Amino acid sequence: MSLPRTVWNTVKSLVVGHAVTAREIATRPITVFYPEEKPEFPTGSRSVPVLKVNEESGYINCTSCGLCERTCPPGCIEITQAVDPATNKKKPWPHLYTLDLSHCMVCNLCVEACPFDALEMLDVPELATYQVQDLKFHKEQLLDLWKTGKAIRIAEGQPMPSK
Repeated sequence: MSLPRTVWNTVKSLVVGHAVTAREIATRPITVFYPEEKPEFPTGSRSVPVLKVNEESGYINCTSCGLCERTCPPGCIEITQAVDPATNKKKPWPHLYTLDLSHCMVCNLCVEACPFDALEMLDVPELATYQVQDLKFHKEQLLDLWKTGKAIRIAEGQPMPSK
């Protein structure tokens, strides 16, 4: 390669590189000062599947059919069906419902598998902890998260709801 061509490529590279730097310096930063400012999450953001309560009856929608448990790829959902102690018959609600968020892939397959509209994906990103044991949620905790958070059910290829 000739000397003038090498000089031209070097000058061109410097000009283009400095132009990018100047353009980035002129733009406003997009930093979010997290504890004081909360970022806006788009509709349909997912962080944890939560149990849903029927607003009319006040009862849990889950019938402990176990489809979400069988559909979950990492197997982080455990369901124990309630049993009537007097008759020893199974009841259509869960006695124990446990979700281990430390293994959850947040894949939404459990929500799609549920035929009773008992699960929704919550958009609460502030569930981080230093203790892995704290990422195991029980039925009551999942119900409380659903009541206090902003959950959404996107299943069966439905379009995203507009705001």
